[in-house]
Amino acid sequence: MKTTSLAAALLIAGSSAVFADIATLDANEDGEVTMEELVAVYPDVTAEAFSTADADESGTLNADELAAAQEAGTIPSEM
Repeated sequence: MKTTSLAAALLIAGSSAVFADIATLDANEDGEVTMEELVAVYPDVTAEAFSTADADESGTLNADELAAAQEAGTIPSEM
């Protein structure tokens, strides 16, 4: 459902980019993205970028942190 909603939003916005949502990155489906899960998709992401995105310093990114980092350009948003 999330992917369908995201695709619809992108279509409405007129964007051709394909954004990675948390479900795409969250390999173990625990609702959080670890550094390991992130670099599996984006190998160029640095520990510094991940740390900057991890606003609550939990060692993982939740959906809000991921979205904010993608919007800020800290974490890539296109696959």
